[in-house]
Amino acid sequence: MKRAVWSIIFGGATVLAFAGQGSFTIVRPFDGSKVRETIKVLMPKSSVPEGTGYVGVFLNGEFREAFVPKASKDGKYLEYPFNTKDLEDGSYKLELKLYVDYSSQPRIVDTSSVDIVVANKSSINVPEEGINLRYAFRPGTESIYRLQQREVINVISEADQKKSGDRPFQISEEGEAIRLLYACDNAYPNGEGLIRMQVLPDKGVNGREYAKLTASGESSQKKYYPEDMAPIYMRITSTGREVFGSIPDYFGFDGNLGSGNRFALFAAFPLPVLPTKNVRVGDTWQPSFQTGAIDLDKKSEVNTVVNSAAARGEFKGVEWEQGHPCAVIKNSIAQGSPLKTRVGSKMQDIADRKISVEETIWFALDTKKIVQYYRDITVEGKSDMGFATGSTGGDTGGGQASRAGAGAAGGGGGKSPEDFIQRGGSPKDIKQRGGPGGRPPMGGPQGGPPGGGRPQMGGAGMGPMGGQGAAPAQQSFVRVRKQYIFTLEK
Repeated sequence: MKRAVWSIIFGGATVLAFAGQGSFTIVRPFDGSKVRETIKVLMPKSSVPEGTGYVGVFLNGEFREAFVPKASKDGKYLEYPFNTKDLEDGSYKLELKLYVDYSSQPRIVDTSSVDIVVANKSSINVPEEGINLRYAFRPGTESIYRLQQREVINVISEADQKKSGDRPFQISEEGEAIRLLYACDNAYPNGEGLIRMQVLPDKGVNGREYAKLTASGESSQKKYYPEDMAPIYMRITSTGREVFGSIPDYFGFDGNLGSGNRFALFAAFPLPVLPTKNVRVGDTWQPSFQTGAIDLDKKSEVNTVVNSAAARGEFKGVEWEQGHPCAVIKNSIAQGSPLKTRVGSKMQDIADRKISVEETIWFALDTKKIVQYYRDITVEGKSDMGFATGSTGGDTGGGQASRAGAGAAGGGGGKSPEDFIQRGGSPKDIKQRGGPGGRPPMGGPQGGPPGGGRPQMGGAGMGPMGGQGAAPAQQSFVRVRKQYIFTLEK
């Protein structure tokens, strides 16, 4: 009898809570819809009580996550972005459950579901003879990309590694983002193209008409305006392989060599090389792995702006990306050559090192251009770190000086964008020093399963690293990952 009384009381509370609220239902996608990439799941604007309501997402009956919905851009609906890229193609039941806090406990008060068909791959046809992947060069066309950098360092001592459950100490930081222009200035009958590479201002970022960057060899950010940004030219084959590269002399506004701004900004980040033959899913080949190489001291003698290395390429398959049907290519390199990297505040040798480079490329089959490109460079080995696992004292910036005076981004600085972006000037102006030091923001989002309380809305917490300070040097296992995320803007 008591149970029935409490049910009536709770039922009355629910009615009061939902007075004036709209019906909770999935407005989009429609039942039976074919979907791909990230879809917008829409609900009526007033269907989730503000401050006390949130939504749990279930797929085929399994919980995925909980979220507090936000208003759509037009303000007519509540919106949830649902990424289908990690799902296998096929049919799914998408179910949303509305939770409302009552006496500090979450209660399910409504449910809505639709059947969807995920088609990220199956809707793209791969001919039996394979796909011929080629860049299409048309004079006057331009592509603009945003290159985001990130660095992650994991450290664990030999003693801690032997303990079960111990996790590595991790330092991570977002590096600078750079906008890069790739313009086709000429196309040739054999399929080759003349490409102009150039840094662009951060237009659209707080109304900027400049780029705020740390050039190679510099210790701090500077503002670079359009007149400071100089082009690099590459003639490349239809597969992206360099035929020649050129760094032109800078001419001032009055037409005289060397006048005006002598410290122009150059950037070389070559496009990936595509396979020379038709490829089917699972095919492998040996591509040329190209990285930027700028020698401003000898720019009048330069006929190449890349370094090349052999890699292993594999055609992973096809999928939709940014609204384009794409071929997905993975390139990888593994080697054991000596490497120095800056960890802490001084250069250290990493012994027993393992070096690997992985690239994942999304090449649009309709527009014949790269729409997304990840590069992940990982170095693992042993080093006398100079601090114990869990210690947060000491700087983590700095980097390796390259032959052109470039400073690789430090673990905590994360600002210097390697040697593909350099400031011009005389040799004495290119300093032989590493990237800037810095201390990364620490923190991250949190969340919990349904029934355990509303989702925790967290973020990155800013503030200097502090704590235990440096401990006596000891042999530690180190993993340094440098990531580049190259995304087409337009």
